[in-house]
Amino acid sequence: MRNTINRLIFRRGKGEKALSKIQRKAEAAYTPLYREGRTPALDRAEELARQRVAEAAEKTEAEFEHDEAKVEAGFWPKVQRVARQIPFLEDLVAAYYAMRDPDTPLQVRAALALGLLYFLWIFDIIPDFLGFVGYADDGTVLTTIILQVGGAITDAHRAKAREALGMATPQSDP
Repeated sequence: MRNTINRLIFRRGKGEKALSKIQRKAEAAYTPLYREGRTPALDRAEELARQRVAEAAEKTEAEFEHDEAKVEAGFWPKVQRVARQIPFLEDLVAAYYAMRDPDTPLQVRAALALGLLYFLWIFDIIPDFLGFVGYADDGTVLTTIILQVGGAITDAHRAKAREALGMATPQSDP
């Protein structure tokens, strides 16, 4: 396991407060995108996500492993770099853990990998350098994929995400 996985994104016990602050800032930034319905950019992101889920259904184990390796190489460094700008951070990290789980069906893992690769891309529908607004398309792609794959992200994946974000309290022995 990479060392960066073992580091917390936020200090233990500070994750919920940090994510709440991020959410408040993002709401103000996202309001213009939804003022008169969804923007064409977010509609394109949703369509792209649906295409990715369809592509994932055709992926072989070898193709998935190639995509998974790309995600592994860039995921934690980017998350650590941009964590304070992503209001969907808990879902993003939970999707990562579901993608890595061998009990998750291959096509679901492949779809999640393609969604995570979209997050890692520098060039996407709304450029990431725009801060909160720049991640609206990434959030749309990830949310659409998560909705398409149903309950594949389990409570265990979410618990791992919460722990990585400094939200889980350590279990003590009775």
